[in-house]
Amino acid sequence: MPKPRSPMTILMVEDNALQRRQIEAQLQPLGHRITSATNGQEALELIKLSPPDLIIMDAVMPSMDGFKACELIKANPKTAGVPIIVLTALSRDAKDRSYAAGADDFLRKPANTMLLQVRVQTHLRIHALAKRSGAPAPARPKVLVVSASSLVRSQVQNHYGKDQATFFEAQGEAQAQAQIGAHRPDVIVLDMELLEGSAQSLSVAIHEAKELRNTPILLLYSPGELETWSRLHEPVADALEKPLVAPETRRRVALVSRLAYLQKLAQA
Repeated sequence: MPKPRSPMTILMVEDNALQRRQIEAQLQPLGHRITSATNGQEALELIKLSPPDLIIMDAVMPSMDGFKACELIKANPKTAGVPIIVLTALSRDAKDRSYAAGADDFLRKPANTMLLQVRVQTHLRIHALAKRSGAPAPARPKVLVVSASSLVRSQVQNHYGKDQATFFEAQGEAQAQAQIGAHRPDVIVLDMELLEGSAQSLSVAIHEAKELRNTPILLLYSPGELETWSRLHEPVADALEKPLVAPETRRRVALVSRLAYLQKLAQA
């Protein structure tokens, strides 16, 4: 995915100094400006002075936890549009509580570096495009699902809703290339398990084609597979671990579909 034209500001809200340094190291290659706060109350004060482009929020902190801070940030019209990624080691109910508080995304600590980077880049890109376009509702996207597994292809469509998008299918790299040429999908859901060819080479081919390079790719992977993927050489907009779970599949497809729609508006 192309980087924003200029560095953007990320506010990291984390009370543990060691974890702040670790997250900063993970984000440093992206080239953005990173500021920090040690709790929700301090974050709110910093946001009043200068709203960031994205917030990475811990959940458990002194003075004010991340859930309450999310609620207050999203309740304020001046800051409601700032994307928030909750990043926490808390396991019980943390994801549901984060989304209920208004968070835009959720990751567990320790976050895979590639996954953290692509989520940050995608949310920053959407935020920048939405500010220019007024954040209209996404249109019905054309989605190509590429997987050797008929179950995975079916799950993506059923989880997202067959009436919410126009779906096409492919089992391998060559068939995917043919479908891309025939239908020019808005979004590609790409499983690392293909019948022939490789997901890596297909992703690179899409990125290197001038007319396709901005097409968002949602990568599907099995546990342990993401470590073999290079974000810089095989760019994707998001990644989702299998086995697929309906709410998360729906959320991830919706995210990349919104990115695709906003990019189309920006190019119009």
